[in-house]
Amino acid sequence: MKGLILLPLFLFLGSLCPSEAANILCLVSTAKHNNPGWSKPLFDALVAKGHTLLVISTAPNPEPKKQVDGLLYYHLPNDYDVMKKHFIREDTKEYQEMVTLKQLLVWYEVLLGSCRAVLNSNAMNSMMPELTAQLAVDFDLIITDITHGIECLMDAVPIWRSKPILGLSAGKLTPDLISLIQAENTINPARTPHYISQVPKKMGFWNRLHNHIMFYAEPLIRFVIVRPVLNGLVTNENAFPTLQLVLLNTHPTLDYVQNLPPGVIEVGGLHIKSKVDPLPTYIQEFTEKFSDGIVYINMPYIEYMNGQGIKAVTEMILNNPNCGFIWNVEQLEQIPADISNLITLHVDQSLQQDILGLSSLKGFLNHGDSFSLQEAVHNGVPVVVLPLKLEEFNNAQRVLERKLGVVVQASGFNKKSLAIALKQVLNDESISSALYQAQLKFRTRPQSPLELAVWHAEQLIAEPRFYKDFAQTEALAQNFIVAHSVDVIVIPVLIILAVAVNVGHLVIVLFTRGSKGQQDPILDEESKSEVPKKRKKLKKISKSCAPTNITLKESATDSVKDLKDEIFEREKELLLQEEEKPSLEKKYD
Repeated sequence: MKGLILLPLFLFLGSLCPSEAANILCLVSTAKHNNPGWSKPLFDALVAKGHTLLVISTAPNPEPKKQVDGLLYYHLPNDYDVMKKHFIREDTKEYQEMVTLKQLLVWYEVLLGSCRAVLNSNAMNSMMPELTAQLAVDFDLIITDITHGIECLMDAVPIWRSKPILGLSAGKLTPDLISLIQAENTINPARTPHYISQVPKKMGFWNRLHNHIMFYAEPLIRFVIVRPVLNGLVTNENAFPTLQLVLLNTHPTLDYVQNLPPGVIEVGGLHIKSKVDPLPTYIQEFTEKFSDGIVYINMPYIEYMNGQGIKAVTEMILNNPNCGFIWNVEQLEQIPADISNLITLHVDQSLQQDILGLSSLKGFLNHGDSFSLQEAVHNGVPVVVLPLKLEEFNNAQRVLERKLGVVVQASGFNKKSLAIALKQVLNDESISSALYQAQLKFRTRPQSPLELAVWHAEQLIAEPRFYKDFAQTEALAQNFIVAHSVDVIVIPVLIILAVAVNVGHLVIVLFTRGSKGQQDPILDEESKSEVPKKRKKLKKISKSCAPTNITLKESATDSVKDLKDEIFEREKELLLQEEEKPSLEKKYD
């Protein structure tokens, strides 16, 4: 009994003690536009906890500047650029719009193209012998970026089937992710907008039809296109590893609320720093010059907007002289001209968060990627969103519905539309009010996203079977008819249909009889008036008990008449004979 009394104390002390150091493998093969560096804070936190990490990543600049104990890093290039491949015309170098269903094909092409770019790179071929030796080590946990529902580097890990795997997804919940954790599909196309569509949350009939087409086209695309192409790159079984847990980069303030499977944990804002760093002196001095505050611009593809993107932004800057502008020109080919209230910078992810943390920042112009929008909400900065590709359209629709900023469509983009959007962001109080509420919800959590991610990773290391019951393998074995209870619904539908047919037939019969009885009252009166005449004829016939057959009546009448005539003649003869008898007697006398 004394031991039971001290049990809570032992558990508390055990929670304070660091867990045993583990050997962790981290695989990140995603392309640049998916921000492969967003998982770096998790890796750094695990190293700080005493774990040993082998990181193979495609992040542009994640390699530590100096050697860190417990961290071995290999950089793999991934030059796949979805914008230049699908959304920017080669001849005119202008942005071209694309229908949503075609963008679904692009989504899966990105998966294959990005995988091919990593596996066929010269760096991968040159490092393969060394990586093979490093991957032969016994790992306690494998962490993999599974944003697109595939892992291209798992082919090089021969022991992955016997190890717990933690998946990271920089996007939204998809049916592909759910299948990897062997969970029941909780996505309802009637209520959940597709992750790359701009379908509103309150869907009408045509929205729901469009949404169902998007979701139900995915298995077909995967079966007909993805898997056959993957056979030439990686083993299908290795490309779709079974996950024990998924850390999802979403949060209800920006993403729609939905029922998550037990094996999916939301860690939206995982990449956001807990504390911003001071800006360089020259940037800080620039921000202090303007009474109307600062606007930050990060639109790397603005120059492809029908040849007027750079001009539209420049004119907007010139028309707001009391407002300072910081423009990230890292990916721009055309550098804007020098303007007194403009400063151009090459901004990385860390510096962007420091800029958004400025108290004087009044607006943020971007394309609507999840990371930028999360940083804006975290710091309470209104946004002007110009969506151009894939999930950016979904993000823009959520911003519009929650009044977190203004959306400018590419089809209506011009100098005037951009200037109007900025003016609305700077002056609309409803946006400020909605942002305050969103910021409060985004920041107020029982545990920070990073702490939550570290806790689940260590729990998976300590007890690999802890999340075993979260999966529902029997749900995956069911076909579409059984999974959606179509076979069960058929029985009551047939019963209801039979009842409806019988009731309909009864109504038709009653209606038909009623209509016959009431359709022509004149005929009814005539028929009633004719009945007595027919009865008189029948009465005469009934006296002689003659049959109603007309032919028989006539023959019977004729025979009776003949018989009467014959009787009459005989009686007449008898009378004549009797009259003659007295005369004869007299004669003889």
